[in-house]
This record gives sequence, C-alpha cells and structure tokens, in this order.
Amino acid sequence: MSDGEDFARDLLEAQPDRFASVLAGAQGGPTLPAVATARQIATLVRATRASYVLLVEGEPPPDGLDATAALELATSLAAYRTLHIAGAFGHTGQVEVVERNPKVAAGIREAAERHAFDEHVRVHSGKPPAVVHALNGPYDLIVLSGRWREYERMEEDLTRLLRIGGSLTIVNAAPLAAAPGGAEADALRRYLALLAADERYLLNPGLDFAGVLAARIR
Repeated sequence: MSDGEDFARDLLEAQPDRFASVLAGAQGGPTLPAVATARQIATLVRATRASYVLLVEGEPPPDGLDATAALELATSLAAYRTLHIAGAFGHTGQVEVVERNPKVAAGIREAAERHAFDEHVRVHSGKPPAVVHALNGPYDLIVLSGRWREYERMEEDLTRLLRIGGSLTIVNAAPLAAAPGGAEADALRRYLALLAADERYLLNPGLDFAGVLAARIR
C-alpha cells in the first residue's frame, strides 16, 4: 500500500462511521474504496444540499467470488452507500434506489429499517433501464453505480429526471482507466462522450475517472 493510501485510510478512520458494521460481511470487498466512495457521495449530498437522490445500483461483483459471497458483497456495498446518503440528509430527504437483484434490494430495505431510515429510503427492484423509465423525479442528484452498458440506454431518462442545476455522478468509473477494450468499457466511454458533447451538461471526468461529476446547466 502506498503512502498516499495509508494517509487516506488514516483520514477516513479518524472520522466516526456509524455504518461500519454494514461492511462487516463484505468478504473480498475493497473496504477502503467503498468507504471513500460512500463518504464522497455523502459529502456531495451535503455540498449540493440535495434532498431527493436517485441511486442506480447493480455493479457486477469482482471476479473470483462464489454466488453467496458475491450476493453478500453486493448487498453490503449497496446498503452502505444508501445509508450514507440517507445519513447526509438531516431531518428531511429521500433516496430512491434502483437494484436489479431482489435479494440485494431486500437487504437494502432491511439495513434502512435497522438504522431507522426506512422513511427516507425507497427501493425499486427490477432492470434499471425499465425502472428508471417509469420514475418521475426531478432529482437533485443522480448517482450511478450500476452496469456501464446500461448508462447509454438510460441517457434521456436520466436527463429528464435530473433537475436543472442538479448533479450526476458515476462512482464506479475508476476502473475505466485500466480497463481493456470490451463491450462494458466501450459503453461507458460512449456514455461519457455523450455527456461531454451534450450542451445541457458541464462534465468533469477527472484524470482517473474516480468520481465522474456532471452538472445539468440547462
């Protein structure tokens, strides 16, 4: 581990994390990236004063995990991100979560109830493009952490759902910098190119794609 990663871990561990127990069952999970990502989203919620957030989940688990471990990891990470969003609202606010796997969706609901956030969390189970198409919005913040190839199919719906002045972030795009060619990586590149060319957005992909951020300006 590099000095920079050690320092980042020290900074993260210096802050209380009331949802740390949610990651306890995340075997094989990237704990430091998961914590940093959740904190990044929570900070963005506070910084933008977002009170209505859409979180699109469904990121494939890392290779090498059996079905049980993959399910536990997906549930832990999705619930952890959701709770950090809900915890950043204050007294009011709602996060709507789209998750294709009904077992993961149930785990998110259970975690929200266990931490007394059930009134602030609503979970939709189904294929993200179909679920997103049926939503109304408008959202202050949209967080994408799903399968890259689905982003293009949701492009117009996501723009319709995001209010002018709202923000959209992709929190699982960092592997793109090292990703070889393939359908998934190519789909994400196409989606980012669409955002960059769309005059309705101001896009900052970052040099390493960690926390891609776009603001809807018109």
